[in-house]
Amino acid sequence: MTNASTVLRSLIIYGLCLPLAAILGYLLATPLDLTTLTVVGAVLFLLLIPLFLRWHHPWLIATWNMSAVLFFVPGRPQVWMGLAVISFCIGVLQYTINRNMKFLYVPSVTWPLLFLTAVVVITARLRGGIGLRAFGGSVYGGKNYVMILAAVLGYFALTSRSIPSKRAVLYVTLFFLGLSTLAIGELPRVLPSGLNFVFWIFPVFSGGIAAQQTTAVVGATGDMERINGLAMLGMGIFFAMLARYGLHGILLEPRKPWRLAILGAGFLIGLLGGFRSALLLMAMTFALLFFLEGLHHTKLLLVLTSVAFLGGTLMLAFANRLPFYMQRSLAFLPVDIDPLARLSAESSSAWRLQMWSELLPQVPDYLALGKGYAINPREMEMLGFSRTGESGIQGAELAGDYHNGPLSLIIPFGVFGVIGFVWFLWAGFRVLHHNFQFGHPEYQHLNTFLFGYFCVKVVFFFVVFGGFASELMSFTGLVGLSISLNGGMAKSAIVTPEAKPVFNRFRLHPSVRRPAQA
Repeated sequence: MTNASTVLRSLIIYGLCLPLAAILGYLLATPLDLTTLTVVGAVLFLLLIPLFLRWHHPWLIATWNMSAVLFFVPGRPQVWMGLAVISFCIGVLQYTINRNMKFLYVPSVTWPLLFLTAVVVITARLRGGIGLRAFGGSVYGGKNYVMILAAVLGYFALTSRSIPSKRAVLYVTLFFLGLSTLAIGELPRVLPSGLNFVFWIFPVFSGGIAAQQTTAVVGATGDMERINGLAMLGMGIFFAMLARYGLHGILLEPRKPWRLAILGAGFLIGLLGGFRSALLLMAMTFALLFFLEGLHHTKLLLVLTSVAFLGGTLMLAFANRLPFYMQRSLAFLPVDIDPLARLSAESSSAWRLQMWSELLPQVPDYLALGKGYAINPREMEMLGFSRTGESGIQGAELAGDYHNGPLSLIIPFGVFGVIGFVWFLWAGFRVLHHNFQFGHPEYQHLNTFLFGYFCVKVVFFFVVFGGFASELMSFTGLVGLSISLNGGMAKSAIVTPEAKPVFNRFRLHPSVRRPAQA
């Protein structure tokens, strides 16, 4: 006998699915229409809800440093931003249902992030609003605000749950290996035209291989186009290897020489991008990890010193025979390289110094209330004009692309932004240092790398190169990943001293006293 409730349930399902299938079929006749993309995207999202509930946290970690974008969303935000919103909402929903599923609350990090968010929102409100032109706003520049707010929200999404101990090494490796996906944007000339849909998800770099000629081209600023994706590919491999195995697991494992070979290959590939900053970042991280892991107390110090001396000698002799972009990466060293590579590096440095000299007098004007990121459409037209000019400095200034960490913070958000960011960095440093010192021994090499890389990134941001809007997610990601890995901020074990008996030398111990006479 047929169950009436089963029949009713089947009729309801058919009543929903058949009209939905008809609507989707009609919409797919115009697949590139915005309405079609919105409806189909919403349906796919509903179908993926079970997967999001199960895998949202590892997906967020794996995509944090990826270049993948949500091509069907106006403004094409990166995938990690969408996953940060989804993961945060799922965490809040799970907490409302089950109070035991709490966020990993570290107040010393939460308060500076909330303060920094308040500064950003107030500045945006007083300086023309966020202004998302992709959604019909009246001003440009809102993307930078979205990146900052997404970085803060992403921290809370990362700390919504702990990383399973069995997956800790895998998750941390994927976190850094995501940098390598930026190389996909350099492949339009390599992949066949039938695979061009890949570049909907992984965008092509405007100055990448697709825009390259067979010889290096020096632009109007005196600088040449470089291979961004290749530098990121090398750094992704290099940092993923250091995070997964640590220097102990790479240099002190003679039976596994492939680890050292992959690390070296990542280093060399990173140099092929033509960025001096890539060489500095990798070298500084390697040196600090060498010290943090205590390898400077071993014979490896003498070995690496000898290798460095030999490599330096060979570089002095054969630097001008290296690939052109690798020579450009070495341009800050006193070696004999191609004059064009040297000219490119020197022109880039001169361009930045000129821009900084023009920006420094403006700093006092924005100490109390920052400039923000809002750009008037008329100024945007001037921006397009200035980018075609000789220097492009005015365009970079208008867009907030200062190529300098402190200036990219103090001009848009004033002294209060500096206070909030420095407060957060100090809190993050304490968390990472505690996890490095007192974390679980099983995660020792992971915590060591996270702490060392964070320190290098901070120095790099303030001294070498930085952009607050684009790099805040790097700092919040490292701190959030460390908290999720260790279940919060590790604390030192309090050892209670064992009580020792103290004897009075003028009185006998009770065990040797004679009983009193009755």
